[in-house]
Amino acid sequence: MIALAFASFFALSSPVFAAAPAKGYVVKADGTQIWLDLTAADGAAPGRGFAIYEEGEDLKHPVTGEQLGKAEKKVAEGKIEEVSEKHSLGRLAESTPGVQAGQRARLTTLVAAPAPAAPAAARRSGEAELRAPRSRGASLPFIAAGMAVGDFNGAGKPQIVLADEKTIRLYAYPAAENTVLAQADIPGTGARILSLEAADLDADKKDELFVSVYNEPFRRLETSVYALSAGTWTKVADLPFLVHAQQNAKGERVIASQQIQDDKTFPFGSVYPLVYRDGKYVQGRPRLNPKRAEWLYGFTYAQLDAAGEPAALYLTSVNSLRAQFAKGHWRSSEGFGQSPIRVRWYEKMLEFHPPMLATYGEKGFDKFYVVRNLAMLGGLANPFGLFNGGELYAKTWTGVAFETAWKADLGGSSPGFALIEAETGRKELVVAVAGSTGKSAVWTFDP
Repeated sequence: MIALAFASFFALSSPVFAAAPAKGYVVKADGTQIWLDLTAADGAAPGRGFAIYEEGEDLKHPVTGEQLGKAEKKVAEGKIEEVSEKHSLGRLAESTPGVQAGQRARLTTLVAAPAPAAPAAARRSGEAELRAPRSRGASLPFIAAGMAVGDFNGAGKPQIVLADEKTIRLYAYPAAENTVLAQADIPGTGARILSLEAADLDADKKDELFVSVYNEPFRRLETSVYALSAGTWTKVADLPFLVHAQQNAKGERVIASQQIQDDKTFPFGSVYPLVYRDGKYVQGRPRLNPKRAEWLYGFTYAQLDAAGEPAALYLTSVNSLRAQFAKGHWRSSEGFGQSPIRVRWYEKMLEFHPPMLATYGEKGFDKFYVVRNLAMLGGLANPFGLFNGGELYAKTWTGVAFETAWKADLGGSSPGFALIEAETGRKELVVAVAGSTGKSAVWTFDP
């Protein structure tokens, strides 16, 4: 009877214990030094801010009685200095009595990288701002061929996937250390990764990873879909087309798809949105690509004039950026979107350009972001796909042309970037940087 009563008591009590958060506690406090149970998997990184707080009484809705959480009192705040496998070491902004083990802790902001030493006044009049990165991630021992940012485990936090030609690797955002959380190699001899995308098309509250691949022995351009389950990548589908994120004419992010035919005369199928229907990934409607833009990786749209039609923005055969309007067009004098990732398809060279992105504010169009990768030997190595530098540009529209608002020098070429909301109300640009020394890193910038 005693055993039965104890078991019944535990069964009734267990939900209370299960509801207690597993992470987010002070482990030890010694003056201004604080040990937390937060790791890279939780987003901890050197320079990242944290706050220590105490939980108070339950908050209940006065009418419905719904539990709304607990009242909180902030005790102290500081910055992460070191991150280990099972804990992180931080330092308080100032000595604060009363901080002790068992108090709650949460990560806050990522501290901006130091500004360049050169004073702003040294910039010539009319010259674009040279923007420094907000943060530089850990050195990763491979050349990045693609990047995707998404919530792959359904925890409500961004994560980063980076790939070389053969392997996909999952990191905690913002990849501040070289800790791989999940890894998988694509099958097949002679197959190589071309690009990555993330989206929750099957509406299960977790992003799928779309890995576009060139299977050279079978001469196929295709996409494998992976899902993260219990910390392991599982392939859930194979698609007979390439997949790439675009913005449609309304400025909405769309996962687009294109089938490449084994036809040297007419290899390009039309570009359609990818949708999940009846348990399968299929091509939806309407068609996305505008006239003059037949290649999935070379175009997007932007509503440059609030009163007019959206402009089709695409890269020409010589990498100029062209804005096509209903009447007339604008074209850049310099090239953008150069890429070392390419496939020879009969007489055509398919370049897998980095993304292009338009952003909008309360007054409409705000900025257009585009990458310019720099070839070795002063550009002579461009036909061979050899790059040793890159630049990220933020451009505004004057009404008649694009002009550079700011640019950032990258430590290598970039296969991709993304704009994410790292925390509520704060956005940042996440850029994959592939160095010429065989290593890569993730940099972030204020947009």
